[in-house]
Amino acid sequence: MSENAQKATEFKNQGNAAFSSKDYNTAVKCFDQAIELDPSNHILYSNRSASLLALDKNEDALTDAKKAIELKPDWSKGYLRETNALYKLGRFPEAEKSAEAGLKIDPTNQQLEEALEDAQFATTGAKDPASAMANLFSAQNLTKLRFNPKTAPFFQQPDFVAIMDQISKNPSLFSQHIADQRFSTCLGVLLGVDINQGAPSPQSQQPPTPQPTPTPTPAPQPSKPTEAPKKPEAPPMTESQKERDLGNKAYAKKEFEQAIVHYDKTVELDPSDILAMNNKAAVLIEQQKLDEAIEVCKKALDKAQEIRADYRIKSKVYTRLGNVYLKKDQLDDAYKAYSSAVLEDKNADTTANMKKIEKLKKQRDDEAYLSVDQSIIEKNKGVEHFKKGEFPEAIKCFEEAIRRNPKDHTIYSNRSATYSKLLEYKLAIKDADKCIELEPTFIKGYIRKGTALFAMREYQQALEVYDQGLRIEANNPELLDLSKKTVAALTKLQSTLTDEERLQQAAKDPEIQKILSDPIMNQILKDMSENPAAAQDHLKNPLIMAKFQKLVNAGIVKLG
Repeated sequence: MSENAQKATEFKNQGNAAFSSKDYNTAVKCFDQAIELDPSNHILYSNRSASLLALDKNEDALTDAKKAIELKPDWSKGYLRETNALYKLGRFPEAEKSAEAGLKIDPTNQQLEEALEDAQFATTGAKDPASAMANLFSAQNLTKLRFNPKTAPFFQQPDFVAIMDQISKNPSLFSQHIADQRFSTCLGVLLGVDINQGAPSPQSQQPPTPQPTPTPTPAPQPSKPTEAPKKPEAPPMTESQKERDLGNKAYAKKEFEQAIVHYDKTVELDPSDILAMNNKAAVLIEQQKLDEAIEVCKKALDKAQEIRADYRIKSKVYTRLGNVYLKKDQLDDAYKAYSSAVLEDKNADTTANMKKIEKLKKQRDDEAYLSVDQSIIEKNKGVEHFKKGEFPEAIKCFEEAIRRNPKDHTIYSNRSATYSKLLEYKLAIKDADKCIELEPTFIKGYIRKGTALFAMREYQQALEVYDQGLRIEANNPELLDLSKKTVAALTKLQSTLTDEERLQQAAKDPEIQKILSDPIMNQILKDMSENPAAAQDHLKNPLIMAKFQKLVNAGIVKLG
């Protein structure tokens, strides 16, 4: 694909997105730029025609539609664009001829069939209004009105049914009732326009007083549904399609060599069969012939660009190419291929592939960035900044050290100490927790966390952290000293509080709440208060001892 064609595709995708968002002016600008880069692309003129038509620039839309037909006369959508433009210009007979020309190319195109019906109806109405009105209130359209949410309630009203029955027999009577908002609503539904826009909802109004009419005739019984027309039989398969089908069957049976023979024969008969090339690439992947599969995919994409293949087919080939590159562990090439697939056809599958490759690339990039030696260098730089009191600079170095080696617990310990210096105690606790998670026996992790909690005046929690450290190293002098200071601070704090304040503060601790709500613990505390000798028996249980000590530390239970 040439650079200009690739850029044109990007502008086309942007235009399509703008059109979907109903930003038609932006869509036209995008298609303008795409056409400037790729003026022989019929799809671009078709898309711009649709955008111009939405802006009511009908003549310009017609010009683009004709250009699309000129570039690709066997493409039915070009005729659909021309039909729509001619219809909006009021040139109904020409619109009818254009739709018929498109249906000769694509006989089952529903949009063209509907456009032809509209054009024929408009043509008949222009020549013979009475005939057009008769067609408007045909049995088929009456059925449509009975089931439309806007008009269905009217058929519950006897006067409306009687008048509608008269109109169906004599369409000229319709003009006598046009002032009745119910009938104008019906007309709007049948013509596909909102005639009552800005007026109150017809359902919200009382039906008008019925005019004197002959004795109402019973509502017509719905006619028996006619059998749906049989779908046209699929055209017979061409020789090339038969070969591709044989290749698919051989592939399903894992007869790979035979499948390749059929796919090659398909392309020989029809060099534009991109699907056969794409399927051959799938066979080569199964055979682990990855380089050959890449070459086949590239040839398929070149051919797809040459013949202006459907965007969904191109997306499939790009996806296949991405899969091959992924198998070869060429992530950058796989990323480019998957990106192109998304540009051609953004759907659940192509989006999932992009997310997968992005995740793999990030993981690979992160792994490539790891370096124990570089991590040590950055950590040492951080330590030097810390000693000089340059704490923000130290944080940056520790962050880089962690990126280089996220499993080194000592770096988290160092950064925790630095965060405490910056009074960022919650971050300090988070890093200390990570340090303990990576190395539960590293005493400094407990010291860092306890110090941060102490600074936050969370003395009870600090004591528990120090106790966890002392279980690992019972005689650690720094932990013992910090525990004494914390007990002293806690005692001093509790001495300034009333019993009520102490209980309020303790109640904020979820663990104390749990202890106090435990009926067994409540019974033990009652036994201790009534029989102090029983305390010794209860406290022999280490779990009860731990809970009791927590209540003592919190000042809820007083000794002596």
